[in-house]
Amino acid sequence: MIINLAQRRQLPTSPTVSPEFDLGDPRRLHHLSLEQQKKRAKELLKQVRTHDATAIERWQRNSARPLATLLELRLSDAQGVIARENGFRKWEDLKAHTDHIRIAQQAVRAGRPSALDGAQRTLHIRCGTDILHKLAIAGFNGDFLWFGDPYIFGPVPSTTSLQEFVRIRSESINTPFQELFTMYQDLEQAGHYPRVALWNEYDVFDQLILAKLLDFFSDPVKRPARLQFINTTHFPGVQIFNGLGQLPAEALRVLWNDFQEVSEQELQAGQQAWKAITSASPVELLDFVSTDSAVLPIMRRALKRHLQELPSVKNGLGLSEQVTLQILAEKGPMNAARLFGWFQNHYDPLPGMGDTGYWKILRGLASVEAPALRIDERADSPQQWHVELLPFGTQLLNNNADWLVQNQVRRWVGGVFINSRAETPWRLEDARNAVLRR
Repeated sequence: MIINLAQRRQLPTSPTVSPEFDLGDPRRLHHLSLEQQKKRAKELLKQVRTHDATAIERWQRNSARPLATLLELRLSDAQGVIARENGFRKWEDLKAHTDHIRIAQQAVRAGRPSALDGAQRTLHIRCGTDILHKLAIAGFNGDFLWFGDPYIFGPVPSTTSLQEFVRIRSESINTPFQELFTMYQDLEQAGHYPRVALWNEYDVFDQLILAKLLDFFSDPVKRPARLQFINTTHFPGVQIFNGLGQLPAEALRVLWNDFQEVSEQELQAGQQAWKAITSASPVELLDFVSTDSAVLPIMRRALKRHLQELPSVKNGLGLSEQVTLQILAEKGPMNAARLFGWFQNHYDPLPGMGDTGYWKILRGLASVEAPALRIDERADSPQQWHVELLPFGTQLLNNNADWLVQNQVRRWVGGVFINSRAETPWRLEDARNAVLRR
């Protein structure tokens, strides 16, 4: 469904604008204070001049200026280090960011923010509704389309028709066919807008959808006059950044400055990525992620993580399964909510899975002939499930057993079907270098 943001802003009752994080939660946004960053720079310069080992290591990691002549180091050098630690190229960029945030906060709080997308009729596309109301509160006046088919789950096959593709997807993710098909039909309206803006972050969930969208818009007939996108990897002032949905409305106004025009090379690379994702063999996807290219580097990194869901040659586990067992081995039994927190915020090298999808991972590890863990599901909600590692899970972690040999496993990684009983499945021999073996 396409929703107008200006009309959304006029609703008498509104959902919470900002996520409710505790003050000490590392996912909470603490806006940078320029004065505080100036003090940090002065303190760093002082520590380096007194040969503090930690400060010197920070300096060497984030500054191109050599430390051979300590007395020649200036405050501006220390400010450059602080800027890079916060994700900026230089101090002037950090200063500009604090100005933009201050202005955006004032505009949102006053309740009359300017329409940043007002110059052109714009369609904003996002893989979820997490920023829908925040965009409205932030003053955007265009339309919003949720396009969120979760390609990280179920088959993502190469088909000859959209109807066949949606039928396969709807059956695998338990979504009514017409509901899912309508979402794809709404996407067909994008070409009627002068501008389309794609809101993405760095994780596998988003990047799989971005590949589909770039493949879709690679057809000039379906492409708007302007196609822009953003691939957010972090936000200054957030210690653990999982996604755009954790940011308040004023942050989205600031991010609008980071949107870039999608190039023809990026459209072609997206088309290539989607073809590889839907292939029945992972070889094309391995070729894509192994290519040393400056085009879509964030997507290439995410799709390499996607490949790591293939079963390992060592024990038959995908990376999400492996990491889950590792957490339980190191931290002991716990409820599912806490387990997901460890998985999402500390162990997964490229987090992006929602809790609903994670419960499927847990059930898959428990509801088989030779389970790796035990779940007590007598609690009222999945978050309260009690989860503990079983001896077979320990054997798997020690590479003394094979998940696919002991269990009947049927699952998908994009277009690749893993069936432990019907055929010899693709295996990942080296997750770091992404080496495949049949």
